[in-house]
Amino acid sequence: MKRYLLALALLLLMQLPVVGAPPQTAARGTLAVVSEPAECTVMINREPRGTTPLTTELLPGNHLVAVQRTGYRPEYRRVAIAAGQREQVRVSLAQLTGLLLVHSTPPGAGIAIDGADYGETPALITTLPLGAYRLRLSLPGYRDKEVDVRLDDRSPRHVQVNLTSDSATLEIACAPEGAEVLINGVPRGNAPCKVDRIPAGEVVVELRTTGYKPFTQIMKLAEGEIQKLDIRLEEQPATLQVVSLPDKARVYLDNEFKGETPLTIGDLAPGEHRVRVERAGFDPNARTLTLKRGEARTEEFRLSGNTGRLLVTTEPDGTTLLIDGRDCGKTAAAAGEGLRASAPFALEAIPEGQHTLKAVRQGYHEATQTVVVKRGETQTLHIKLQRRFIPNYEVTTATGTYRGVLTSYNDEVIRLETAPGVVTPYLLKDIRQHRRLPDAAGQ
Repeated sequence: MKRYLLALALLLLMQLPVVGAPPQTAARGTLAVVSEPAECTVMINREPRGTTPLTTELLPGNHLVAVQRTGYRPEYRRVAIAAGQREQVRVSLAQLTGLLLVHSTPPGAGIAIDGADYGETPALITTLPLGAYRLRLSLPGYRDKEVDVRLDDRSPRHVQVNLTSDSATLEIACAPEGAEVLINGVPRGNAPCKVDRIPAGEVVVELRTTGYKPFTQIMKLAEGEIQKLDIRLEEQPATLQVVSLPDKARVYLDNEFKGETPLTIGDLAPGEHRVRVERAGFDPNARTLTLKRGEARTEEFRLSGNTGRLLVTTEPDGTTLLIDGRDCGKTAAAAGEGLRASAPFALEAIPEGQHTLKAVRQGYHEATQTVVVKRGETQTLHIKLQRRFIPNYEVTTATGTYRGVLTSYNDEVIRLETAPGVVTPYLLKDIRQHRRLPDAAGQ
């Protein structure tokens, strides 16, 4: 029994550490962790061990190393550590990107994110690292708009931006349809149409189409304003120019006298019009015209004469000719001086038919005859007047006083017919006085 107790006591003494002796330590290995980027958190066997770059000692065996950082995809490595050995782990973390879907109203706006161009809306942007950003959307005719957005994870982020117009819009309708629309002189389509991106302020709106008067309106438009215009165009009047051969013909439009040819008549309503042209000595000419909107037409009327012509010589010259009592003028001397046959005197545009021709000269018996004028023909006539010897002038010289019919008078001589067919000259230097006889006035 004693031996058993002694052996047990000895065994217990062997298990106790020797006071003052160094503790026994297990052999360890070394692990170095390097990352790109740096300052990533290192977890070993799910326990935090510091940030990269990191060097630590580990017990021999297999270990799970995790390297992670906010905004990056974590990386995992299994590392076998041997006592007294050094292992190194190099990892490169991939940066996490968000999913950003950008829409705008209207579409087509340019997208700038922190100053960089990312295309036009609508757009799905998948290359942005997680984080906060400022979006700027811009579209001609609209105000730029900025929006702050944050991408915290891979969940899709939708951004809808409604742009505010920095210009005005016009919705234009007109009758008739199809008129060209001009805004500030620039063509912008054909009505009916919607015209946007009109600069705010004073705007000149014009509509033009064939056959209608141009329409012009000055408007003031504000940013973002939408106005509607419903326009009824006024028909363009027609213009008619009337010419005739010969001219100076009287023009009647719809039985209303308008003037003499050549004549321009404006502001005519489109449609049918009756035009009649008349001139004395010619047959009337009339026709019906159909004028279109805005048409400018020239119509020529050739008139057919319905008159004849008389070619008259008289003896003596200076004889007044009258047709049906109308004074047509005096015949002129053919050549030189004296009472003799005149040069031919033309009586134009005498209506066809029967007329009375009268020849009158002072101191002669008037002659009257009936003539029949034929259309388009010229008749030649010679009229000889019978002299009436009625003294109408008196001349006094040193040798006496003489009376007769005055035939000529100039600065040197006065000639009197003192007897039928007898012409006597009297020099002014020899004449004491001369006068027209009162009883002969009007002879």
